[in-house]
Amino acid sequence: MSFFESEQVQDNLRDIFSTYNNLAAMTANLSSMPSEERIGHIEKCRVLVDKQKTFYGRLCLAATEGDADAADMKTRINAMSQAFGFKDLNVCMDAMLTTLDRAESKEGFR
Repeated sequence: MSFFESEQVQDNLRDIFSTYNNLAAMTANLSSMPSEERIGHIEKCRVLVDKQKTFYGRLCLAATEGDADAADMKTRINAMSQAFGFKDLNVCMDAMLTTLDRAESKEGFR
């Protein structure tokens, strides 16, 4: 069975997409949110990054185990990450977490 045919993988993808959509809807009101809500938004962003990193790790394992579809997706994701100046998606996600840490510091909570 291909990595992407797994019900668990499909559930993970739906969860990531749902989390992203919820964050995107919140982002429109970010400038008018009180500080505590902005911190909550940052925490939700961290949750999304964590979900994406976990998914990417599983994708990499499937690619290593010979799943051609997973290997192709990993290659394409890394190519996009490299277009933005990162070695791979993990390095990109780590940079996002650093940015979130800085944003939280500006809110005065760290």
